[in-house]
Amino acid sequence: MKRLILLAIAVFWVMIPWVSSAKTVISDGELDAVIAEQGVSINFTALTVGGTTTLTSASWGDSDGFGSGSTYPNSGYAGLNAVAIAGNLSVINGAMNVDVGTSGTRTIVNMLLPTITLGTMSMNATMMMSSDVNLGSGNDLAYVTVQNLAATLNGTIKVYAH
Repeated sequence: MKRLILLAIAVFWVMIPWVSSAKTVISDGELDAVIAEQGVSINFTALTVGGTTTLTSASWGDSDGFGSGSTYPNSGYAGLNAVAIAGNLSVINGAMNVDVGTSGTRTIVNMLLPTITLGTMSMNATMMMSSDVNLGSGNDLAYVTVQNLAATLNGTIKVYAH
């Protein structure tokens, strides 16, 4: 008998929070009157993409040469080889605020961007020409270096159907 009373008391204590937190059901009409007045904010704190980034090759060219019956009938490619980028590719700081609004028949998603800094980075690469699409061998044209490149991106993006 004591166990049955103990079980009843335990069930009672478990049920109290559910009963006390019951919600009131609202009608569809009342729900239609509810509007969102606040947007969504996504906060970024020093989100960084960087370190050392490498790329074996990036090339463009023609797989069958050029000119009918010419002396250049074989493939040829130009591009960058042994690309090394050091530093931050991007750093994102601040809040991105997203809101949705309607005016007349147009609904727009409005995104206020956080501060996005592209760089500060340095890049070294070899510009070359080759018969190999991967630029594995060929003629070096130039050594390319870019030091302390940085740019800042901010503003607003609006997305809507048209």
